[in-house]
Amino acid sequence: MDKRTVLVVAKDHRTHSVFANQINDFFQNRITILHESKISNTDEVDLVLVSSPKVMEGWNIPSEKLIIARRAINIAKMEELVTLPSDVRCLVVNNMLETSYETIELLRNLGFQFDMVPYYPGCKQPIDGIHTAIYAEGAELLPRGMQKVVNIGIRPLDVSTIIELAVRLNTNVDRANLYAARYIREIIEHSRRFYRTLNQMKELNKHLDTILNTVHEGIITTDPNKTIIQINQAAKNILGISDLNKDLVGKPVDEVLPWLSLPEGKEQIEVNKVQAVQHLNLVVNNTPITLEDEKIGVVTAFQDVTNIQKVEQEVRKELQGKGLSSKYTIKDIIGKSERLTSTLDVLQKISATDKTVLILGENGTGKELFAHSIHSLSKRRNGPFLPVNFAGLPESLAESELFGYEGGSFTGAKKNGKPGLFELAHNGTLFLDEIGDASPSLQALLLRVLQEKQVMRIGGQQIIPIDVRIIAATNRSLKDLVEEGKFRQDLYYRLFVLPLRVPSLRERREDIPLLVDHFIRENTVVKVQMEPAVMHRLLTYDWPGNVRELNSVVQYMTSVMTGSTITENDLPEQFRETEQLVRETKRGDMEELEAKGELLSFFVILECLEQAKSRLECVGRGKIVEFASRKGVPITDQQVRHRMDSLKDLGYIFSGRRGQGSRITDKGLHMLSMMKQSMELRA
Repeated sequence: MDKRTVLVVAKDHRTHSVFANQINDFFQNRITILHESKISNTDEVDLVLVSSPKVMEGWNIPSEKLIIARRAINIAKMEELVTLPSDVRCLVVNNMLETSYETIELLRNLGFQFDMVPYYPGCKQPIDGIHTAIYAEGAELLPRGMQKVVNIGIRPLDVSTIIELAVRLNTNVDRANLYAARYIREIIEHSRRFYRTLNQMKELNKHLDTILNTVHEGIITTDPNKTIIQINQAAKNILGISDLNKDLVGKPVDEVLPWLSLPEGKEQIEVNKVQAVQHLNLVVNNTPITLEDEKIGVVTAFQDVTNIQKVEQEVRKELQGKGLSSKYTIKDIIGKSERLTSTLDVLQKISATDKTVLILGENGTGKELFAHSIHSLSKRRNGPFLPVNFAGLPESLAESELFGYEGGSFTGAKKNGKPGLFELAHNGTLFLDEIGDASPSLQALLLRVLQEKQVMRIGGQQIIPIDVRIIAATNRSLKDLVEEGKFRQDLYYRLFVLPLRVPSLRERREDIPLLVDHFIRENTVVKVQMEPAVMHRLLTYDWPGNVRELNSVVQYMTSVMTGSTITENDLPEQFRETEQLVRETKRGDMEELEAKGELLSFFVILECLEQAKSRLECVGRGKIVEFASRKGVPITDQQVRHRMDSLKDLGYIFSGRRGQGSRITDKGLHMLSMMKQSMELRA
């Protein structure tokens, strides 16, 4: 993969240098950092990082490439700041008015209440009586007469900006926790220095509170007795508890925060431990604090996994566009038949839940369209929708596609790794099409994910919690596959929670005119006429390929028609094959069947097998006897056996090995249609 490029635009070369060093440190020099003097067009770069909105003047930067830096205070420079008197009047010197105000606001947010006056080149602000100045490296900007100056250094990028860069570039996202952990360790090291230089614990706590509130992670510090001594604002926000300082400081952590399990040894560091706390999933890092080889407490830093994944997911969704979103809604399902209407009624009820759905139906019935519709009606409609087809997914690639992998896990793997479909579908829906074609090893992995709701990338060591709704689909009978030992029974029951059967086109023939009209409008801009004989042929055809085949037939007819009228000559090859099949299905066969027994009993047997075909099932004699009884046609098991032998000899049904049941053939479907017409005429 080509090396990604970031253009850094800053007012001062020193700011550019600080930003570049931070970015190179995080990305380990895998990102090319460009200076504005080296480039004339933002089309040449992946992202543009600007130090302030003011420096954007003269640049035409697309919003999808723009990142405005969020900046922090260099922690190493804060020791001298905290020694200034709280009521001192001082200048805050920077190279622009805007950045002076930004620095003042940041210092106030950190708890410094100095009387701060902005100062910048060309400033007309009177400075009489002010002898203290805070500046960021630019000593040449300082006015004369300053008796006390504090250099806070160039304000570096905030950790959140570094993480945003990683997500937007789709690289090194997993280093974010390590980077934040290192940042926290720096805080701890400076806290130790404060501890040595300041004699009173009260002053130490004040300084630590100021520093800890500069980070976005929740941080709680405890003493050797596991008593809470500090808690920052981010921890309050994440846990959603008000007045945490008043309620928790000075109390044993085991009583007020029982979920917080602290390490016992002074050297034991716990990194990226996932813990469920009430309705949250937190990533927790515990770091013991030692002083002169003695453990004096523990710093616990934690982040809300959901918020991290939500930010990553939103950026990924923006970058990948429509590839992660549902394309269809229930309005795209064409038809008004009673069978379809009842199915859509069930679909809407299913969509209101968050349970697993198994869509059953023959090939070409539009199972993916129904899956999209369920997602678009659900509470996850604003989340991603990702389909994966097991019939077209090689087993060698299936695991890495579904679960992702770490960089260098195998030959050909991307250097920075790749998230799997389960990760990308977090807070959304994953559609597992043709689930009956999944291999046994993949079935075992899917079962584990469905049970534990977490994944681990290939070559990874970190457990990733996921919140994904599963919609599966198949054109095969999973129950039969279970009985044949080809599909796991436990996975079958995990999927068979809310079954939805999509009717075949044979079961909703009255929708054919609506579908034909829809497909004609999709495939041509002219107004098309159709001979009545053509529509009759379409209505009486058995449609083994269902709606997909109907769409193909309409595309063929509109392509070969003469002018704007479709005639019988424009019907495709399968209709001539059907004519041959009809000729083979002689009326003499019907007379032969009638001579061997009541025609009605043969009709009921074929009708039962036709309905079983639409359910993707084979049936045995027992079920046929039950079906005939419900239809008011009493027939014994022995009679069914003799009649099925006759149907088999004529090629109207096919029977498998013992116990596998029987199914109707295409020729049998035509005989059934002829029987219906004959019985209607007699009636």
